[in-house]
Amino acid sequence: MPLISVSNFKAISDQKTLVNSVSFDTEEGFITGIVGESGSGKSVSCMGFTRLLPDSISTDGQVIFKNVEGNYINLLKCSDEQLRKLRGKEIAYIFQEPMTALNPVHTCGYQVEEAIHIHQKLDKNQRKEKVLELFKEVKLPDIERIYSSYPHQISGGQRQRVMISMALANDPRLLIADEPTTALDASVQKSIIDLLVSMVKKRGMAMLFISHDLSCLKSVADTILVMYKGNLVETGTSDEIFNNPKHPYTKALMKTRPSYKLAGAVLPTIPDLLIENQDGSFSEKEFKNSFRSNIPQGDTILEIINLEKTYNKKNFFSKSQNQAPILKSISFNVNQGQTIGIVGESGCGKSTLAKILTGLETVSKGEISFKKSNSNVLGRQIQMVFQDPFSSLNPSITGGEAIMEPLLVHKIANKQEAKQNALKLLELTGLSEEFFYKYPHQMSGGQRQRLCIARALSLEPSILILDESVAALDVSVQSQILNLLKDIQLKLGLTYLFISHDLNVVGYMADTIFVLKNGVIEEQGNALELIKNPQSDYTKFLINCMYN
Repeated sequence: MPLISVSNFKAISDQKTLVNSVSFDTEEGFITGIVGESGSGKSVSCMGFTRLLPDSISTDGQVIFKNVEGNYINLLKCSDEQLRKLRGKEIAYIFQEPMTALNPVHTCGYQVEEAIHIHQKLDKNQRKEKVLELFKEVKLPDIERIYSSYPHQISGGQRQRVMISMALANDPRLLIADEPTTALDASVQKSIIDLLVSMVKKRGMAMLFISHDLSCLKSVADTILVMYKGNLVETGTSDEIFNNPKHPYTKALMKTRPSYKLAGAVLPTIPDLLIENQDGSFSEKEFKNSFRSNIPQGDTILEIINLEKTYNKKNFFSKSQNQAPILKSISFNVNQGQTIGIVGESGCGKSTLAKILTGLETVSKGEISFKKSNSNVLGRQIQMVFQDPFSSLNPSITGGEAIMEPLLVHKIANKQEAKQNALKLLELTGLSEEFFYKYPHQMSGGQRQRLCIARALSLEPSILILDESVAALDVSVQSQILNLLKDIQLKLGLTYLFISHDLNVVGYMADTIFVLKNGVIEEQGNALELIKNPQSDYTKFLINCMYN
């Protein structure tokens, strides 16, 4: 009997089937990957297995779990008390966003200790010792400092390792990892994945690894389950899925991944590759490759000379002290119509550079020269699209109001003119008029990002800064947004600064790539040449993390 056996699992909300008849088994020491787009039922399934879904969602079927005593328990039918004993002890979770999952008012050490205290009879000293051992096991640096640190005081990769420590604290037998590496840099992503795989093999656990990125599972999963609109459409070993996929949706999912090899081409999306027939079956759809015209580049419109940014560390009892510079002597030119890709690990200075260019941060040293003759206000000529569209939109105003707001604040147009401009921008970004009246929570992630792009274009900027603007989106939605950005750039002659940790996406979008490391441009050059023939050891390291 496997560790967990799922038979005909269903999840239903308001007579709508969210998950339909999912069945699979998982053994100890094995990793099962669950892949699919947002809304496919991945997270709903795994949360449903341990009854973490809201009461409005009903579940059916069987989820049989073999506990440490060797007893078989149906998780959907057992008592609440039985389930509480299993959650956090024998079944543990790692969530996608550690900053949200961790409590901001408690230290990292306290939160992992709390997980141990609930299930183990250890005194305070023993609990601290165990936490430090866990921190060491997940390869956290300076474990005493992190033990006393709050979540906001450590990096995203370190927060995710703290979450892994918490999940491993009670030696679980089943680990459920829900998109644990989505928003992390390639190098951090690879180290987290390697860590999780080694933990599973070392401890003999089973793991369910949820991801919307099929390629992410290639080096992780023993078995892969492919889900589409609540249905399990294909199951197979990792080799079978990657080398000989059977289902048209699996094949389509593999073809929508952006890559530098597709630079200049229109990216296929799921609807371009998949036909869903009336009888519920699927057919492959022929996609004819098409290429865009090259975007003509004009004169230099932005010149950055010896840019430096240093933050002051202020202490109540002493004078302020300068910390190490975040950016050091950054210099480059940007031509009209050009797309510059900026890559590097967290903390290298990518987002700081973007904030300086949009006026959200001040320069410590250096010069920024904007050379467009008809520029009125620099802040209006350079606009930014942020990583998380939900956080960057005001939840209390409609999509139309969000686009109109910059026009009204800058007194560029009256309400009637602003509304007409907003409707034109919605059309330009592929959204219908109904989105003028919709609120952010009524839109999908891709629709919200389109709205953010429309808002950024409302002031008719010359330069658009895209800061990890597709990082949290499904690969198919990524393709839609990247196609949209290319089409808009060709139509409006825009210049892009495209910031990302994903070299696949940067290689597709950019003409030129700058590699940042510790606030310095480590390497720069033509996008395709740099990826195919990197000169710097650091660039080679980033590419190795991405493509291996």
